Amino acid sequence: MTDLPLDDPVVKSLLEGPNLARLSYIDVDGRPKVVPIWFTYDDGDIIMITGPKAAKLRGIGANGAVALTIDSSTPPYKVLLVDGDASLEPVEGLAPEYRGIVERYLGPAADAYLGQLRVKRQVRIRVKVRSYRIFDFVKRYPKSLS
Repeated sequence: MTDLPLDDPVVKSLLEGPNLARLSYIDVDGRPKVVPIWFTYDDGDIIMITGPKAAKLRGIGANGAVALTIDSSTPPYKVLLVDGDASLEPVEGLAPEYRGIVERYLGPAADAYLGQLRVKRQVRIRVKVRSYRIFDFVKRYPKSLS
């Protein structure tokens, strides 16, 4: 496993901003799938929270190899590509980190969103980073463009 370079301004802005992660995994039918998902970065791991009936859990449970892209939505685009290993952690009630994730993405609307939820269980998807690539399309480009 490896640590992301948190002193890199591109990595820092992507991990701290309200950027979606796009989580890619192999489903139980053998086909690749990708889903947009909120996330947080905690102590070297990328953490996502989902419901216990989410379709992605079957695939990730059978094969924890995942890939993520976290990218900005305006040019010049910033991109963090991650190859990692995911584990699933059932949580009773609201996952402790979920409030912080919701507040980051929804800001002032977070309380209204959280107030209407009736959560009995959630599942934490914890991704350990194996490798990563960073692009900022100013100084760092994909090799295919060189």
